[in-house]
Amino acid sequence: MSSLEVFILSVALGTDLFSVAIPIGMNKIRWRVIVWASFVFAVFHIVMILTGYHFGHWLGTLVEHIETYHVATPSLVIQNWASAFGAVVLMGLGAYMIKENIAGQGAAKTASGRILKGWALLLLGVGVSMDALAAGFSMGMMDVDLIKLSGMLGTVIFSIAVLGLSLGRRIGRYVGSRAELAGGTVLIGLGLHVLYHAL
Repeated sequence: MSSLEVFILSVALGTDLFSVAIPIGMNKIRWRVIVWASFVFAVFHIVMILTGYHFGHWLGTLVEHIETYHVATPSLVIQNWASAFGAVVLMGLGAYMIKENIAGQGAAKTASGRILKGWALLLLGVGVSMDALAAGFSMGMMDVDLIKLSGMLGTVIFSIAVLGLSLGRRIGRYVGSRAELAGGTVLIGLGLHVLYHAL
């Protein structure tokens, strides 16, 4: 793959992350948390695409040995399951944000702030990078420079995450105290949309 193709792929994989980052960022999130979360998202995308690539490469080799070429079907199944899992994670996080907002626990302890920490951040990282797993699987039999792919994908995903979270942070200033409620509703809607197309 050329550098341009890798860049386009990276941007495409970052579109879902961007749409998720904006509603999460609509709460009072510190810049340090934004940078750390963006780094985690980038690492998860790299790990997922490399995992998918090596699994797809292994399956491609296996397919060549048994002389059958039905690789598209497993790829489609993995992509659908990955998208469905990501959708469920988004809906769960959205519901959590809405619940915390209704409970009214205060801006200092917003749900979105906790979503970007600890196990919740790891789960979110997995959820938003599942598309990279499916993409890597599809690339398993292609000639790809994995170092170039990892470097460019990580850079693009990090930049998109910072942009999305900081844009959401700015929007949140205008939305006010109900930013968390609006963000949770957007996440649920996005999750339902993804789940509908996956199933």
